[in-house]
Order: sequence, then structure tokens, then C-alpha cells
Amino acid sequence: MSYRQNPQPPLPKATLVTTTTTKIAAATIIPLAATTLFTTTHHTAHADTINAGDKYVAIGDSYASTGTLNQPTFGSHPACVQDQDNYPHQLARQLNLTLDDASCAWAFTYQYDQPQNHALPYTAPTPQKDHITNDTKLITISMGGNDAGLADIAVQCDPRIHIPGLPDCADKAQQIAHNKITNPDSAGRTLQQRLIDIANDAKRRAPQAKIIFTGYYTAAVRDHRCIDDGFLSDRDRAFLESYAQQINTVIETAAQQTSSTYIAPPDQPEGWCSQPFERNSNYFGIPEGNLIAHPTHAGQQHMAQAIANHL
Repeated sequence: MSYRQNPQPPLPKATLVTTTTTKIAAATIIPLAATTLFTTTHHTAHADTINAGDKYVAIGDSYASTGTLNQPTFGSHPACVQDQDNYPHQLARQLNLTLDDASCAWAFTYQYDQPQNHALPYTAPTPQKDHITNDTKLITISMGGNDAGLADIAVQCDPRIHIPGLPDCADKAQQIAHNKITNPDSAGRTLQQRLIDIANDAKRRAPQAKIIFTGYYTAAVRDHRCIDDGFLSDRDRAFLESYAQQINTVIETAAQQTSSTYIAPPDQPEGWCSQPFERNSNYFGIPEGNLIAHPTHAGQQHMAQAIANHL
């Protein structure tokens, strides 16, 4: 998709683009997400300039693919939940890039190398990597949350959002989270290594491309309560905060180890409790009309702007 109408060696180290104190969080295709707070610093970018008309490939899960649900992308598989106002589309329009959007809801890191047959058969009949060609100049990677076990954490913690008085989910969820993030898969690769492998393969396929990893928006936060936060206890919020930090640290480290760029979303301290139509994400998907526990139109716009500011 074009919005034009109609061999660079690896960098010496990763570029980290965020504010001095940035809240980062993890959320994917399931109705649960969390928040974290850590301090980072600016580094100078050394990548080639991205020019109008350059090819841009978006690799990712639902945090990249979704936006406003009544604005689906023409020709995309419905199960990918790919919307016209997701951050790849907004970024491509803003910079006049030629977009090939490979992002798809439900995607794990394995969908970089393999077709996607969940949640429906033939959801994505080709691997996401097949979209990357030698002439690609920009690649964004928004993956990792599904691999990190958010669906399993949702089974433990999501009922606590809806029902008051339930026992805390932290005890069981903490061990699940640790295993999903740190244990190797059947091929001996951890989540971090899989992200590293994705970036390295992308570099081989498109030697001149600038590669950008993104983090996940804040969701529920300990210091603010509202209807979207439900009845999660302070202890469960503390667990989710720590869990999210681990996920984003893995993503940031993968960027550093592959001389890529890590861009954290421009988060809001109130998370889901920020003002409707201004907040980056929400839990129930209303009134903004986004997928449950995912970025809103505003959130996708803010992410696109954060990337554009860097470029």
C-alpha cells in the first residue's frame, strides 16, 4: 500500500528513543495488560534518512495491527484485525511512505517465520518476513507480548477486573510469567533470542533498512482507579507492573543487541483511566471503538508520531 498516491553496515549500538522517565507496558490480543516505570536516556541516531516513497514494512501483533474497528484495511484478512488507523498506516501517511503492513492480531514471534493459522485457518498464509525485500528502508517490529504469556496471565487475572473480592492472581501468575519470558522453546530459543533472530534476519533481507522495535502502552496502573481498571487489587497491580517491565526490558535488550532502535510509547500516567478519546488505550474498547485492551485511535496516532519524531 502506497501513500504516494497512486549495503549499510550495522550500527555500533542501539538507539533508544523515549522520554527521560517513561512508563512502558505490555498488552496484546487478550483483555489484560500492565504497566511499568523505568528511566532511560537519549542517544543520537545514525541511520540513513527515510525519504518519501521509501518502502516500509510493519511486522507485528495486534498492538500494531488494530485501531478503530470500523475502519478495517481493505483486502486484509478479517482475523488479523488490521485497521486503517493503526500506527503503521498513520506513519506511512504522515511520511508519504509505501507501506506493506504484515502486522496481524494473534501473532507470536513464530509468525515472522511461519504462516499464521490462528485464530482462524489461513489468517496469514505467508510468514511476515516474506514482506521484507531488499529495497525496504524502514521496518517496525511490535511483537513479544503474546509469547510472554499474556493470554495465560489473563486466565489468572482477568476475572479480578470484573468480579470484586476474588483472591489475588499474583501468586500463580508470577510463575507463569517467569516461565514464558525466560524458558527456551523446543528449539532452545528464549523470547529475547527470537526477537534478536527476527532483527538479524530482517537486516539480511534489507541491508539498508532502519529497524525499530516498539514497546507496549500502559494499561492498568496502581495509583489510578476507574471503571476500566475494574477490581484488581494493589498487589495484583504491583505484579502486573513488574511483569510488564520484564517484557519491555526483553524487547529493549533485543534492540540493543542487534544495533536496532527501541522506541517506547508516549505513555500517560493514568493509563486506561486517562480521558476518553485522549487516552492511548482502554480496557472495554468504548467509547473509542477499539479492540478490547488495545490502543485507541489516539494511541496509534501518538505511537506514529513518536516514530516520526525520531526519523
